[in-house]
Amino acid sequence: MERRLAVLARTAVIAASLLATTASAAPKGAEARAAFDKGVAAYKKADYASASDALGRSFTLEADTDTLYAWAQTERKLNHCDKAVELYGRLLTMDMPEANKAAVQTQIDECKTIIAAQKSVEPEPTPAPTSAPIESPSATPSQPPERRDTPPSPPSKWLNPVGLGLIGLGAIGLGAGGVFLAQASSADSDKTSATTYGDFQRFEDRATSRGRMGVIAAASGAVLLTAGIVYIVTRTPVEKQSVAVVIEPTGVGLAGRF
Repeated sequence: MERRLAVLARTAVIAASLLATTASAAPKGAEARAAFDKGVAAYKKADYASASDALGRSFTLEADTDTLYAWAQTERKLNHCDKAVELYGRLLTMDMPEANKAAVQTQIDECKTIIAAQKSVEPEPTPAPTSAPIESPSATPSQPPERRDTPPSPPSKWLNPVGLGLIGLGAIGLGAGGVFLAQASSADSDKTSATTYGDFQRFEDRATSRGRMGVIAAASGAVLLTAGIVYIVTRTPVEKQSVAVVIEPTGVGLAGRF
């Protein structure tokens, strides 16, 4: 079961990654394009710090949607979810298809979930010790109040990290599938207005490939979403589970005692 969940998680992540890697890079200026290419090269080598610097410099030179999206993705790889949410938010204010905006909003929701989870495990500050009051020798010692231990309420099974992780990955896969299907529909419409056979063939090939990737991504997302819901419903509360997210160059997996 653990291995199957890890494979499903990797499939959704790869499908979502295609959204970034297949988009056409749009910086037009020579200096901005050079910085963009440098950032993409560093990203592929998993040098996310260098990639973030280069992509941020490229966006400063030329405010381009592809550059901003790649920059946001890089910040997320660096676990800078606050910065990633800020960049995704700026991306939503730019002119782009509604399907792309839906995919970006999914990324924002995922980052906010991660931020909330991180804040929930931060230790509370220890209060400073106070000096005990000096009691009068003649004072009658008071009896300590009777202590009654209240059993803690059981944790909610809907806070299961594995299930929530699968649901989040499923949402990403569905968002990516929607984007690819929208691109396929657009290419299919464009081929009817092609003036040459070469253009017709190019649009037809694009519609076919985007449609295939859209179906794969959407199907993977649906499977993961369903698996997450079923996992939460059928598993024990979160305090009895141990889980970790494993990030590797080939994708993201889940490991632990489920």
